[in-house]
Amino acid sequence: MNGMINVISDNVSAYRYEATSQTLWVLFRSGGLYEYSQVSQGIASSFSQPHPWRRVGKLVMAHPTRKIQ
Repeated sequence: MNGMINVISDNVSAYRYEATSQTLWVLFRSGGLYEYSQVSQGIASSFSQPHPWRRVGKLVMAHPTRKIQ
């Protein structure tokens, strides 16, 4: 997926956030790409910090999810 931003993390490889649709895409090191809907910009901004899944993974998983690949 184009526009992904790499992160320092044990389990997340990269992410992309679209503020207008409040959609967060997370690419995991295991290879899975997931789309999370209705994610606030405040939660998504945590992905710019190292190890974001440790900080907000549970919050992100509470949102509607779709596996892309």
